[in-house]
Amino acid sequence: MRVLFLCRHSVAKTAGGVVEFLDFLPTALQRYGVEIVMYDMGNETDNQLQGPTLLSNGISAYSGPVIKPSWFVSRKKIQPLIELCQREKIDLVHAQGTYRSGFVALQLCKRTGLPYVVMSHGDIAAANSDRMKRGKVQRRCREILRYAVGVSHLTPMMADASHHIFDTRTKSVVIANGIDLSAWEATRTLSAHNYMMGIGRLEPEKGFHVLIDAYAELRKRGVKTSLVIAGDGREAVALQEQARSQGLLVVTAYQDGQAIPAESVVFTGYIKGESKHRLIAESQLMLFPTQPSQWEEPFGIVQIEAMAAGKILVASDSATTRYLQSLGLQAELATADDPLAWADALMPLLNSPARCQTLGEKNLANVRQFDWDVIAKRYSNLYTQCKS
Repeated sequence: MRVLFLCRHSVAKTAGGVVEFLDFLPTALQRYGVEIVMYDMGNETDNQLQGPTLLSNGISAYSGPVIKPSWFVSRKKIQPLIELCQREKIDLVHAQGTYRSGFVALQLCKRTGLPYVVMSHGDIAAANSDRMKRGKVQRRCREILRYAVGVSHLTPMMADASHHIFDTRTKSVVIANGIDLSAWEATRTLSAHNYMMGIGRLEPEKGFHVLIDAYAELRKRGVKTSLVIAGDGREAVALQEQARSQGLLVVTAYQDGQAIPAESVVFTGYIKGESKHRLIAESQLMLFPTQPSQWEEPFGIVQIEAMAAGKILVASDSATTRYLQSLGLQAELATADDPLAWADALMPLLNSPARCQTLGEKNLANVRQFDWDVIAKRYSNLYTQCKS
């Protein structure tokens, strides 16, 4: 079976769980007889079909004219994509997202009869996107979901958000995000160092400002561990200034591989690959301070990265984290926007390395269900059902 992934952005322009999905799932699907071709809709300057480009994972990728949701789509705009499907002998289209990618999949279906599957993303949650409050956007999403042959969701919460737009329970399936477990095997022998760590986009909805206030409270209580914040974003400078205003030692000149300075807030900037794996694996515990009142996390790849590294997680009390707890995630929950609650949750764990190790080992034992091979098999089953 040959499946076209319709992507809003290419692998090179994405981060976090989306990168994991686009990089690892296509190669894992090959083991089940599914060949993936990618189409990137993110380049506003493309007027013609570009590609194929061979990605680092060996997958062919194309880019072409951006097709935005509208009442009328010209044949000229969509013709390159139609020709691509014919050239690559595509059997099924998988839209990465309901509104933008799903709209294009629907237009393809109308013109070629190609069936399509929609994967719901966080942008369909009203809390995450003002666009979803518009009547015309909801009507388009309803049409997209109505004609999809299948719909996949990362969590039951994303399924609920999608069903609120249009009920597709008879053709929906929840398939979690995945992780490349083989990449974490080298971290098994690493020992914990004296720091806790949060990683993600440095944006208000990610909650790193709460971590800084909680860390300041812990320092007042005599805690001598460090706080590592890994990532980049609009709030980087503001977070550094917040930490300094609390009288905390701030380190921004971190070099990959150096020892974490003691009793400091360390901003590493964006990290990936082995550097990320090592920093997570050598932390005492992982932190996930997302703010559900500002952003409904569709999944949270950091949470299964903590599992893969054998780490206990302290996380905001959110529906997504509670769902992952039901699947075996070992996590202590704190009120999302309450620094004192975070300090109270962190204190006993920092004082009990043995408990952290025990809970981390349970996470390591439970993470196998998120291996990309397991996730790929579920997508392969979905594609087969949608084609039959």
